[in-house]
Amino acid sequence: MRTLGTAAVLSALLGLSACGSQTGSSAPDECAGQGTVVAKADLDGKGQPSTVRLAGSGAGACSDRLLADGGVLADVGGLDLVPEQGTVVHLQGAGAPELVLLSAKPHPRGGWQPHLFGSGGETGLTEVTSEGRPVVPFVATDGGAPPMTATCTPDGGITLVTAVAHEPPGVVLAWDVTETTYTVKDGRAETTGSKLVEEAAADPLLRKERPELFDGTLFANCD
Repeated sequence: MRTLGTAAVLSALLGLSACGSQTGSSAPDECAGQGTVVAKADLDGKGQPSTVRLAGSGAGACSDRLLADGGVLADVGGLDLVPEQGTVVHLQGAGAPELVLLSAKPHPRGGWQPHLFGSGGETGLTEVTSEGRPVVPFVATDGGAPPMTATCTPDGGITLVTAVAHEPPGVVLAWDVTETTYTVKDGRAETTGSKLVEEAAADPLLRKERPELFDGTLFANCD
């Protein structure tokens, strides 16, 4: 009886170990082909596109996962991602990897939170963050948000363009515009520089000269 009991315990432990490995460094075999295709991206920059799928809640062991070829995955639980707006961000430069841009569900008051994903992290696929936060801020579409956009740099990085209202306020709304550059490495966006590029730019003129700061356009120069 003791021998049978020991065997049963060992069998249970092995079963738990196998379950743990499924949610650890790679996706379980049953996740192959699961979810909705959101992009085909060269995640490691080696010239071989990978099919990226989003598996929502209710997909069993694959629930709330972003899955790519080779068994790599990212846990996206709580991000409320929608598959319909997935796009590829082609970072510039020889050997630069590609990123996948996904949107969270639209906010009831208007707007959405962008999320970038790329190669890196313990599970091989991860959200690209800066100091633990999404690189690109919330995109408001209710007309009340400060100007903002994101572009690609020639050397494989990202530029985030943001603006704050100029102080002291004048008769016409004016903006101070800043460009912050990042390098992307192993799923992290590390700041490489920041500079003021427009000071006290009148709102009507800025809207005319740089409409991408107001219409929600992201990574337009990354094709």
